[in-house]
Amino acid sequence: MDRLRGKVAVITGASDGFARAIAVGYAREGAVSILQEFADKAAGLEKTAGAVKAAGGQTSTSTDDITTTAGVAALTKAALTRHGHIDILVNAAAGGWHGKFFEATESDWDKAIDRGLKSYFLTCQHIGKEMARRASGKIINITSIVGRLGSGGAVPWGSARGGVDALTSAVAQALGQYGINVVALARG
Repeated sequence: MDRLRGKVAVITGASDGFARAIAVGYAREGAVSILQEFADKAAGLEKTAGAVKAAGGQTSTSTDDITTTAGVAALTKAALTRHGHIDILVNAAAGGWHGKFFEATESDWDKAIDRGLKSYFLTCQHIGKEMARRASGKIINITSIVGRLGSGGAVPWGSARGGVDALTSAVAQALGQYGINVVALARG
């Protein structure tokens, strides 16, 4: 249908699930995508890239660590060098942990917050700055109803999702003046 022809989308956490479906849908609509995933999920990232290409899309992949400023800067620079602009950012990265509350470790907490919240902040900030220069852009942060309702079996992950809800509201206020639309999409 070509509704996204000429648009460039960065999609984080693109190894499976919602991010893969979004990437394939964007490909069918003509968008070019840069797919990011953490190195430990690289096999799934390549499957997503294959699905995008099978849908007729153009894509490249990145395993830059978006929990760091340097990693987000590298991802942003690569996208801009290759395509000149970024129109859409879809944040779907997550560091999920599910299990009994008393078994969650500090490391589990850190991974959930770093991958599922900090990376959203950093990508919104860096890519949002590039969008602001063009006075245009769309940012979609994938979250979950668990961020609002909680889940005793997913405390670190659910806490990160709740943080994404608050972050999205704040970033929407910060970037709206630049013509950037920022929304959260909560899965059930």
